[in-house]
Amino acid sequence: MKEGLNLLPSVAKFQASKIRLKKKINLFMAIFLGCWVLSIIIVFVLLGFNNLLLNKAKKENSLVLKQYKSLVSSVVLSKRNKYQAKLVGKVLSERFEYGASIDKIKKLFSEDITLENFEIKNKKQFLLKYSLIDGSKIADVEEKVKDINLGLFSDFKSAKLNSIGVSSSGWKFEMEVNLI
Repeated sequence: MKEGLNLLPSVAKFQASKIRLKKKINLFMAIFLGCWVLSIIIVFVLLGFNNLLLNKAKKENSLVLKQYKSLVSSVVLSKRNKYQAKLVGKVLSERFEYGASIDKIKKLFSEDITLENFEIKNKKQFLLKYSLIDGSKIADVEEKVKDINLGLFSDFKSAKLNSIGVSSSGWKFEMEVNLI
């Protein structure tokens, strides 16, 4: 007799054990349901947190992608500008400087001999027309042509007198010079 003396009828005993069992089942169901609801809440919180992290990573990724695309376009633009600058530099280095050549021609004779007209035949060949009042300077002109042909002037390759004449306004001559 472990439980003591029970005078209840067997139906009542059965009903009392059924009530106790029902209480135990209800307690188990409440604990199980609580754990189930708690686990669902934890899962939704974790999903929301992961979604938040994913959105943040997507924003950072799109920002980095935009920076990369702008960097790529600036690199392409820089390369293109560098290439064009090389082309311009090449053209400028190969270009003939007419201004410097004309300055050399102007300094060829003294101020007594006036350059009236010049014609550019090609890059380094010029046809020059001069006039002077004093006929004694023609000897200086012939001497200068001779010195150019002897190579005494570093800027000129050759010179040739095409014509010499006298008019009412003074002496006129035409010469052809080739630059180096």
